[in-house]
Amino acid sequence: MSKRGNRRNLMNGIANSIVFRRIVKWYSRKISSLMLKARCYKSPIALITPKLVIAVTLLMLGSLTMTLYTCMFKDSVYIIYASLAMIFSGLFVFLSPILHLSLLARDRRNGLRKELPYFLLYTCVLQHAGVSFYTSLSKLAKSHIFKYLKKEAMVFLRDIRFLGKDPLSALDNLAMNSPLKEFQDIIYGYTSLIKSGGDVAKYLEEKAKDLLKELKFKWKMYAERSVDVGESIASMFLMMVLLVLIGSIILPSDILVIVVTLNFLVIPLIAILSLILIDSLIPEIQETSRKYLKYLPVILTAAILCGWLSYNMLGNTSYALLTALLTFTLINGMLYYRDKKIINSIENALPEFLRDLTEYRKMGFTPSQAITRLAWSKNYNRYFNKLLNNMATHIKMGLGLSKLPRTNSWLFNYIVFILSEIEESGGGSPAILEELTHFINEIKYAKVEARKSLFLYELIAYLTPVLLTFSLALILRLVSSIFEVETYTALGSILGLKLNFSEVFELFKITIIEASLVFALLTSKIIDFTLRNTIRGFLILLIAGLSFILAPYVSEHIFAFISS
Repeated sequence: MSKRGNRRNLMNGIANSIVFRRIVKWYSRKISSLMLKARCYKSPIALITPKLVIAVTLLMLGSLTMTLYTCMFKDSVYIIYASLAMIFSGLFVFLSPILHLSLLARDRRNGLRKELPYFLLYTCVLQHAGVSFYTSLSKLAKSHIFKYLKKEAMVFLRDIRFLGKDPLSALDNLAMNSPLKEFQDIIYGYTSLIKSGGDVAKYLEEKAKDLLKELKFKWKMYAERSVDVGESIASMFLMMVLLVLIGSIILPSDILVIVVTLNFLVIPLIAILSLILIDSLIPEIQETSRKYLKYLPVILTAAILCGWLSYNMLGNTSYALLTALLTFTLINGMLYYRDKKIINSIENALPEFLRDLTEYRKMGFTPSQAITRLAWSKNYNRYFNKLLNNMATHIKMGLGLSKLPRTNSWLFNYIVFILSEIEESGGGSPAILEELTHFINEIKYAKVEARKSLFLYELIAYLTPVLLTFSLALILRLVSSIFEVETYTALGSILGLKLNFSEVFELFKITIIEASLVFALLTSKIIDFTLRNTIRGFLILLIAGLSFILAPYVSEHIFAFISS
């Protein structure tokens, strides 16, 4: 406790010093509203001051190094590189609080955008049962269904319980600090209707329908944009590797530097930026289960062992790497496929289950009574029947649906959560259940249509390693046929250049393996909304390995046919 107090006193002392006082005050005003939107409730001084001290130190060191270079060490170019690196690092550290808060606000905005349609349907269902919007929001504080709205609910409860605000003022404050305009409009519209005495149930119902239409449109736009993004990434990988290959022929002495830069900087950077872009486009809510992580050490051990055996048998680094990656992607992909099969079976049975539940509700049964009857009278599929029997057992034991263990299907967990709230509130008319069934049907239809439209993009992913490998082999064969070995060696001895085409092909094999795997993972992120589906990566890497074997022979036959 004393260390924390001493650190706080030190930060306050630095912030109030003559050197930093004006800068800290100006910076605090700039980021205060951004901190609220990013849901960062720490002191602006505690956030700014350490970064400011580091930035000023780096800028001073960079300026001093630049001065020394100007006055004394003009022959050493590395000094100016070091000084520029320190100056740019100082500027980056100075701007890092804004960048960090902007990323947090963006993550909060995207999360709320994905959860809002489902949340609004939930509030609409409870509003018809007489449960107010802010009571529905408060219930989320104890729920694990909505990751981002749960945090909004906790802030809302903090304002009521600890700051003494009334529910409407707390809702207005929540809307004011929200980074999502749609969320703001819904809350402001709700509070206005409450104050004027309007029909809030009808308002929430209309808003839920509007957001459903917008969600369907987002799925359509996602499919179109994903194809464009995928084609751009595929073209980028293909053109990049070919340009680097041509550059290596022109500047063969720098081939190793070029390939290493491509493998360890360019491709990983493109992968990270592409993942951020794809994640911002996905309208899907992901179930964040981490059970599969316990298998990773075993899978990695098996992959490393297979790679080591391959290297001992073949003595080739690229094939050893390919074997290790094939082992990892196959085992991990099979585990994912097992989980995905269960999730698809559960979600495919949901619409029929909700229709049956609605029919029982029309006959006067509660959701719990309907579930217990459906458990022994209806057959959906193996996995859903197991869940249904588990639900019926919980109901008979008096535990209710709220104590039901979560599954890997977010949609199923969401339906159970709503049914539990309906049971607790005593509402849930047949019309509301029909609306819920229609909503789930529309969501599933939009997802299926989006996946269908991505078929061409998936085909491009499978063709990418073939195009890269055969383009590489054909260009190398063309160059080796134009420049005879003796002529090229003589030319190289004059220019001081050396190039072995078989070594170039081996170097670029690792590049093609990396590019193929990255593109396969990006394809899985676009189509399956997760990087876990590595079956596609296994197939694409297998195609790359076959291309490595066939490409030299095919290119040789093509040139033999042309020359004849």
